[in-house]
Amino acid sequence: MTDEVHKLGEVLRAAREAKGVDLPRVERETKIRERYLSALERGEYRELPGSVYTRGFLRNYGAYLGLDPEYLIDLFRLETSSAPAERTPMPAPPRPLATRRSRAFVITPGVVVAAILTLMVGGFVAWLGFEFVNFARTPELRIIEPAGNVSAHTELTITVRGVTAPNAVVTVSELPENPTVTADASGQFEVTVSLLPGSNVMRLVARDPVTGRDSAVEERTIVVVNELVSPSPQVEVALTEPADGASVTGPVTISGTAKPTQAVEVAAIVTRAPTPTFAVTTASGAPVELTIEPPVAPEPMSLAADASGAFAGILELPPGAWELTVTPDGDEPITRSITVRAADGVRATLEIEGGESYLVAEEDGDVVDDISGDIAPDGAVVELEGDESLRIRVGNAGAVRITINGISIGIMGDDAQVVEWRVTRAGG
Repeated sequence: MTDEVHKLGEVLRAAREAKGVDLPRVERETKIRERYLSALERGEYRELPGSVYTRGFLRNYGAYLGLDPEYLIDLFRLETSSAPAERTPMPAPPRPLATRRSRAFVITPGVVVAAILTLMVGGFVAWLGFEFVNFARTPELRIIEPAGNVSAHTELTITVRGVTAPNAVVTVSELPENPTVTADASGQFEVTVSLLPGSNVMRLVARDPVTGRDSAVEERTIVVVNELVSPSPQVEVALTEPADGASVTGPVTISGTAKPTQAVEVAAIVTRAPTPTFAVTTASGAPVELTIEPPVAPEPMSLAADASGAFAGILELPPGAWELTVTPDGDEPITRSITVRAADGVRATLEIEGGESYLVAEEDGDVVDDISGDIAPDGAVVELEGDESLRIRVGNAGAVRITINGISIGIMGDDAQVVEWRVTRAGG
């Protein structure tokens, strides 16, 4: 047993050099920023984000170097304490799991050839990956005009303009006549469609001729009011959308007819919590027991029928089963039971509250560079989206509230707890 007190930085640097790695490599393999690793080895603790995160760094770094994390944390506490060092007995530093002698790096013609071949192979693989991503990408479809639903259109035709993939074929459906149009080389398109008096719901989808993939469906509701439509003051209340038992993704369209200028209130109550369309496991693959928070109903929405008696609106509802009640002022309410589904893929919203947290995130295996390795401040909101999977690592789980595919899960863990979750699409 020796009475020598080892400095934390010396212990870390000696173990790293014995392992034969430099700080940039340690950063890549531990996800700890190089500036924090350097500060630990230099003893510049003022450059570190705080003792909670420093202890987390020491645990990860110690495990990587084959050192006892608790010994490293004791050294850190000793060096940052105001008490004299000789009053605190310290255990002898553990040896690294393995050591190896460093060898001088010699540049030979073989090394140069190997490096050139490696760069060529890497460039070819990167090009293949770029081509594959472009081929597998879902084409864009963005409707510019009309920008949203139209509640009082005065013509029996309407012109739709938008942007999609170059030369994509755009198809209109759900109308009496469903034309198609081909976008130009820049992706812009324009098509005029025929309408009927009353409510018209049209859906548009674009197919990329290169990949053969379809875009997401864009939908618009157009309510036609003109001299051909002369609603009677005695018109009865009717709810056109949504249909009873409908299953929808995203915002819910509410439309129908009532007495001209009549006020209409739309309210929703949840009848069944959503079923998760994803799975959550820990870094070791163990399933995470989730606590699903019930959806919160929005405030009632007020609409007003126009001069023809038509009314329309959009209601934002999270996933789950809902009962809608549409009540025109002075008339009997109309109820509809609907189910709101989550969109395809996996989406997560991280809300930092009551503190700050170290974050690392991946979307389908790709690191999200603009947030990974940084400290997210109190009040920050981080949006993540992947086709198949997300990896989320937080350094202060008690300050991170998470929502996945519109379903509120709650706090990820306890204060100062390091938590890593892998979220995968159901069946993925």
